[in-house]
Amino acid sequence: MTLPLRELQSRLAALISDPATLTRPDAELATAVEPLGIRGDARLSAVERVRVYGRMYFLRLRDALANDLPALHLALGANAFGEVVQRYVAVHPSDRPSLRDLGRHLPGFLHGRPDVALPWHAELAQLEWAMIEAFDARDEAVLTTGQLATLTADAWPELPIRPVGSLVLLACTTPVDDLRERLLAGEIVAAGGGDPVLLRVWRQDRQVFLRRTSEREMAALRWLHAGSTFGELCGWLAEHDPDGAAAEAMSLLGRWLDDALLAAP
Repeated sequence: MTLPLRELQSRLAALISDPATLTRPDAELATAVEPLGIRGDARLSAVERVRVYGRMYFLRLRDALANDLPALHLALGANAFGEVVQRYVAVHPSDRPSLRDLGRHLPGFLHGRPDVALPWHAELAQLEWAMIEAFDARDEAVLTTGQLATLTADAWPELPIRPVGSLVLLACTTPVDDLRERLLAGEIVAAGGGDPVLLRVWRQDRQVFLRRTSEREMAALRWLHAGSTFGELCGWLAEHDPDGAAAEAMSLLGRWLDDALLAAP
């Protein structure tokens, strides 16, 4: 019996996108393929034809993730990376029209999975995915020194302070920023030892930046995440250092302005 076109397409798509199609025994896969009416020839059987498309589909997913996470690809090596991707897409298959979001669960998938990857591999994936998120964040106007120059003294306390939407804050147990640079420079990195780092990742114009930051600045940016005012920032800083709060606030403000890190009011 010939299947309705929509059901035929649905079944074939499910087979092609199922990672198990690459490894299922021929007899088992043949049972699923037979109702689809796929014909074989002297070169390839119907089962082999389905496997070809399944392999092509998987390779497209693997290549998309390798392009998004180049340092992780280098850290694991081509073969191990392919194995990780095959296990990953079995748990988190592509579920959106665009492959842009395919890797969004990969850092979490790698965390706590020593059978799949080392802890620093998970943090490397987290950093590279943060860079993608920062790059794709919506455009928004940023606060400038020119705007501050127009403020009166009375207006400063009520000045809205909010980080740009592209900002991503990371606390890593290994120096993944340095490890990433070494990998992309062609160095073989077998271990991820080193001191913990705090990183901020953001986009300035069309370029993504990442920078190490102090615990104090990281805490301030987290506190500011939902937005506040300059006066409230000074008050928060004063809770820890009453005498130096004003100077510290101006120092942080200058640094954030230089990096185009604050959204315009």
